[in-house]
Parts: sequence; C-alpha cells; structure tokens
Amino acid sequence: MDRSNTTYLNSLDSPDLLPYLNLRNQNWTSVSGIFVAEGPLLVERLIQSDYSVRSALLDQKYLDHYADQIPDEVKLLVVPHDMVQQIVGFNFHRGLLACGIRKPINSVAQVATQVSAQQTWLGLLGGQDPENVGGMLRTAAGLGIQNVVIGPGTADPLSRRSLRVSMGQALKLNLYLSRDLPADLQLLKRHGVECIATSLGDGSQPLERAHRHGPVLLLMGNERHGLPSELLVHCDRQVRIDMSMQVDSLNVGVAAGIVMHHFCRIATLSSSLGSIS
Repeated sequence: MDRSNTTYLNSLDSPDLLPYLNLRNQNWTSVSGIFVAEGPLLVERLIQSDYSVRSALLDQKYLDHYADQIPDEVKLLVVPHDMVQQIVGFNFHRGLLACGIRKPINSVAQVATQVSAQQTWLGLLGGQDPENVGGMLRTAAGLGIQNVVIGPGTADPLSRRSLRVSMGQALKLNLYLSRDLPADLQLLKRHGVECIATSLGDGSQPLERAHRHGPVLLLMGNERHGLPSELLVHCDRQVRIDMSMQVDSLNVGVAAGIVMHHFCRIATLSSSLGSIS
C-alpha cells in the first residue's frame, strides 16, 4: 500500500483515536460535530455520501482487503488486530470504521417553499429508541421519502445504533431539525402540505380508507405515548391501523413502515383514480 495519509498506531493515547474510543458507551451527539460508521458497508456509504470523512480506522489484519477502498484524502489509521477491542470497547470483527463530520441541519423554513405536488415527508417526534429511528429512516429511503423532520425528544438519526439499523440510508436523507414542531407544521400547511398524524384516538380514520390529494407529512410519535394531544390539533387528520386478536398496537417502526407504504404506494393510486376520503 502506497499512500502518504496513513498512520500506524500502537498506543491508545493518540488523539486521532478519540472518536472511536469506548463506542458502546460513547454518545457522539450533534454537539460533537461527528459520528461514527461501523463496518465496511456503512463506511462505503459514508464515503459515497455528501458527508465529509475525518478519518478511517482499519484493523491491520484487514489492511490488504480494505485499504484501497479509502480515498487518499481520508486519514487512514491502522492499528494492530489486538488493539481493536481495546479501542471500541467490544468485540468488533468487521475490521473497518470511519468518523464522519456532521453537516449543519437545516430548518423546515429553509425548504418549505420547495414542496412538490406528490412529495411525502416523514416527521418524527419523541421516538427515543435509536433502533426504531434507524428502521424508520431505512424504510423512508426505500420508499423514496427524501425529507425527514426531526422533532424534539427524538433519538439522534446519526447515532451509532440508528446509523447501523438504517444501513447507512440515513446519510441519503434530507434531515430537518424542528425545535417548534407545531409552528413548523403550520408553515408546511401554508405551503400545501397536509399533515397526517398516526393515532389510536376516536377521531382517527382507518388507514385503508385514507387517501391523499397532494403533498403529505406523516407524523410518528413516541414508542409508548404516541403523539401528544396538543400536537394533534395542529394536524389535518389522524389515521390508525386497526388491530386484531387483542393486540393493542404495533411497534412504532413497524407501524411507520405500513403507513409510509400506504401513502407512497397505495394512496397515490387511489388519488389518481379520483377517490374521495
């Protein structure tokens, strides 16, 4: 391997290793300005994304296998195989990690005027399980939902576990931070976006009867408590997935997938055929 931007390390004291130390207990939030991608697939998707890469950490055992996948401008840190577990804090066998640099997260106001007729948005409020958030982001990407509004109390979409469960698909999405979700919902509504909340309340409509007639934002809530009533009043309507066999509700990630599929794949057909909700 002939590249000048490679450093061989044999000590945990190097400041270059700081992003990778004790990953299981480390929480690189937006304040840190960085995040970590684990494993060759996520590192590849990070490199292919429009996020900058600060460094890559490579187990020397896999040097010949992965070194050529790292662009020359990315600092490559090579460590002995026996040091990897000491660095990350758990038994890590995939050989490659990378540290990405977070981008400034735009506000909803910066994009509200660019809404198109059949656009679908996803809104997340208070989902605290990073794996649920990661799963919803992966589904959103798979169904072509590009814009995601991250409301207060929602797990970090670029946290280690969220990014892993999203299979790096979170890196493809436009993430918008909302500090005042009711105000942002009103803003989107003024630009023609219908805000649809998921709710088991009496005022909700069975999902199979729900149609769309233009751009929509699908709003998902907390794993246990759902969406607060004071937010529901800012939504245009509510939809629910009716349960059988005395099941009270679905996991929020599963429910979000069903709702997103309905409005991205089924309700669009209903709308084109002139159905009325």
